[in-house]
Amino acid sequence: MLKNFDKTNTDNVKVISNFHTHNYLCGHAFGTVADYVKEAVANGYKTIGISDHFSSHNDREPVYIDWNTLESDYLPQFNEANKLYGDKIEILKGVEVAYYDGAFEYYRKLRDKLDYVVLGQHGYMLNGRRQNSFFDGNDEKNVIAYCNHAVNAIKTGLFDIFAHPDVICYNNPAITQHIREAFDFMIRTAVEHNVIVELNANGIRNARFSYPTDLLVEMCQKHNAKVVISSDCHVPKELCDNYVIKLYAYAKQNGLNVLDDIR
Repeated sequence: MLKNFDKTNTDNVKVISNFHTHNYLCGHAFGTVADYVKEAVANGYKTIGISDHFSSHNDREPVYIDWNTLESDYLPQFNEANKLYGDKIEILKGVEVAYYDGAFEYYRKLRDKLDYVVLGQHGYMLNGRRQNSFFDGNDEKNVIAYCNHAVNAIKTGLFDIFAHPDVICYNNPAITQHIREAFDFMIRTAVEHNVIVELNANGIRNARFSYPTDLLVEMCQKHNAKVVISSDCHVPKELCDNYVIKLYAYAKQNGLNVLDDIR
């Protein structure tokens, strides 16, 4: 748990935006774009970005949205949502995708179709093999490999938001000095390339509070990183739940450079 998180005061806290929001098309979420926008309007949001999972170029089988479903099933949902709610809220089109070397144009084309792209590095490369950020990050070499992989992704200039940078801490690895240095470099690189860093409420809600971590908060403070607080919701009711509100209040009370608008 984040230090002193339980003492966070949520009085008079108003969340007005979210940019990490999923959709039924990824296969493990529920609700359409319009369902999430409806929830956002009900909570008085000014902006909502939908950023469902998009398949990486080297996935053996598309496990999330691919180019075909992007055009046929995903983007049309935004047209419907805008017809219903476009006069009440700003709706942004995005995806969350993991980056792997070797297909720059694959990822660049996404920027032509969307308002923003989220880097969600659920996997990374170590010694030529693809690793899982949730289940293979148990020791120093894995965490450092993840950080180095993320740095390479950030440097491409393809991404607007870096989702859950500390997802690699899912299995609570011991934080060594080398890990601290790798995290420092990763967040500093994000700042230098104007990539917004995310604090992710789903790590509290559904991941045993394995993230966000004190280490990430410390590095965001040190480098004055631009930060968004994201729900990472997979059902509409999670969009503005108590986890989001409390994490937003915590970030504000700890002096983080919190953004309500990514543009």
